[in-house]
Amino acid sequence: MNASERIAAVVSLACPDRVPLAPLLDHWAAPYAGITNTVLMNDSEKRFNAVLKTARDFRWDMTFLADTANTTLLKLGVPARIKLPGRDLPEHSTHQFDEIGFMTDEDYDVLEKDGIVALFSTLIPRIYPEMTIEQALMDFDCAGKEIIEQAIKLREKGIEPAVGFVTPGPSFEYFCFARTVNKGLMDLRKRPAKIKSAGRRFCEGILELAVSSVMQNGIQRVFIGMSRSSPVFLTSKYFEEFIVPDLDFLVHGLIDANITPVFHCDTNWTKFLPYFLRFPKARCILELDSFTDIFKAKEILGDHMAIMGDVPSTLLAEGSRDEVLDYCKRLIETIGKGGGFILSSGCSIPLNAKADNVMAMTEAVEEWGWY
Repeated sequence: MNASERIAAVVSLACPDRVPLAPLLDHWAAPYAGITNTVLMNDSEKRFNAVLKTARDFRWDMTFLADTANTTLLKLGVPARIKLPGRDLPEHSTHQFDEIGFMTDEDYDVLEKDGIVALFSTLIPRIYPEMTIEQALMDFDCAGKEIIEQAIKLREKGIEPAVGFVTPGPSFEYFCFARTVNKGLMDLRKRPAKIKSAGRRFCEGILELAVSSVMQNGIQRVFIGMSRSSPVFLTSKYFEEFIVPDLDFLVHGLIDANITPVFHCDTNWTKFLPYFLRFPKARCILELDSFTDIFKAKEILGDHMAIMGDVPSTLLAEGSRDEVLDYCKRLIETIGKGGGFILSSGCSIPLNAKADNVMAMTEAVEEWGWY
C-alpha cells in the first residue's frame, strides 16, 4: 500500500498494511531544518522545504504543510492580531494572538445580512490597518496556488498532504477569537437568536470556501478546529443548542462533496465523545491532542470513525526515547486494534521536541504497526 491508500483504508475503518504515521507539523520544522521561525512563517519556499525534509527524514505517510504556521493563512483566518517572531517576538519563538475583541455587536448583523466576505471585509482592515481587503484577497489566492504546487511535490515523494483547507470550526469558535472568550460566552446568553442566525451564514460561507479550495488542490480532507466549544468551556445544553447544528451543517456539507472532515479537538473532549456518533460512519477522522482520553474514544467511537493521535507534547519534549516507544506501542496495540487508527502527535510537535523522540514514533510504527 502507498500512503494515500493507507489513509483511505483507515478512514473507511479497514485495516491497511500498517498503521500510518502523520504527526501535526508546524513550528518544529524550523529548528529541525535549521531555519528560524521568522523564516518559516514568512518564506513559503523555505517553509515547504523544511516540511518536506522533515516528513522524508522521519518517513511519514502524511504531513501538514505547516498550515498553522503560515502567516498569510493565519492573518486571513484568525480574527485577532498576530504577534510574529522576528517582529514582535524573538525569532525562534512561536507566534501569538492578541485577542482584544475586534468584532462588535453590530458585526453580527453585517454577517447575517451580507455574509462572510462582508464580515471579513469589515474585520481585516480593523485588525490590520496596513492591509486592504484587495490585498487580502490577492494573498489568499496566492496561498491557494502555493498549496496546489506543494501538494503535487509532496505526492511525488510518496507523502500525502494532510488537509486541503483549515476551518476555524463551528461559528462559536470564530466568534470567540473575534469577540474574546468572555464576550463570546456571554453572547450565548444575551443574544442566542443572533448567534444562531449569524452562525449559519458563517458556516455557509466557510463551507463554500472549503469545498472550493479542495476542488482546486485535490486534498480531500478538511480541518475543523475545535477547542472552545469543548466541555472545558460549554455545558451539554449549550453544545447541543449552538455547536451541534453548525457541525451537522459542516460535516454533511463536506461529506456530500466527498471530503473527509478532520475534527481537530484541542482540550479535553472525553465527556462529549458520544456526540460524534451522530456523524456518518467511516467518513470522518477524530484528531486528539492528549487531553482527551484516547482509550475512551476507542471504546466509544472505534467502530464508527477513524482516530488520530496522540503522543503528548510533553513526552516528545521531555520524555526519553524508550518512553515514547512504549506509549506508541500501547497506542498501536490498543487504539490501532482492528484498524481505523493514525499514529500522530498530540496536537503539534512542540518546538522543543527531541529529534530522537520524534524518530521513536517512526520506529514504533515500523516495529509494531504491521497488520
